[in-house]
Amino acid sequence: MLRLGGRRALVVGGSKLAARRAGGLLEAGARVVVVSPKFAPGFQRLVGDRGVVCVERSYRSEDIAEVDLVIAATDDRNLNARVRSDARQARVPVSVVDDPDHSDFIVPAVVRCGDVLLAITGDGAKLGPVGQLRRELDLLLMEDLTVLVRLLARARLKVRSAVANPDRRRDLLTRLLSVDLLAELRAGKDEAITRLIDELIDRPAGPRTAPAGARPVDD
Repeated sequence: MLRLGGRRALVVGGSKLAARRAGGLLEAGARVVVVSPKFAPGFQRLVGDRGVVCVERSYRSEDIAEVDLVIAATDDRNLNARVRSDARQARVPVSVVDDPDHSDFIVPAVVRCGDVLLAITGDGAKLGPVGQLRRELDLLLMEDLTVLVRLLARARLKVRSAVANPDRRRDLLTRLLSVDLLAELRAGKDEAITRLIDELIDRPAGPRTAPAGARPVDD
């Protein structure tokens, strides 16, 4: 995970894969420049109002100047190696598509559901199972999961303000996560979740015995 809001990112290459990488950077809030002699049709949806700048020419070493991140996404291994070398000299993080051994970072497959984000990777390798898993998770995640995440975030703030003891806070959050809150939410019982949070906070502290299989939660 890297915060890219407002940062300049360079993508070298105009392939379909390069368009996906540029789109991902754009969604992360980066200011994206793409350099390539030609561009796949996927770039049409990224230009204009969306803010991706496409420079239609061959890559030059000076393109690296004043960027915060580089992705080499061409079909030319020698050109990718040159981009990587230029980025390393400029001390700019670089990712070479489908070549994790020569990358400073890798770009995972991502599933987004409101405030929930899942990242899946095969260590940067081009693996079919990773894409299949992403598609299956995309189908499994429901919009009400985002509501649950917001409820839990509010619960965390409430516990932190109401309970001074850090061990007690962790115990409360662990207990809360052991309850099937998603089932309660889908049954339309938002108020039941709020009431459960209040009851847990008001309940006198007892022996700290977490339910089987529950992991301690950092406050």
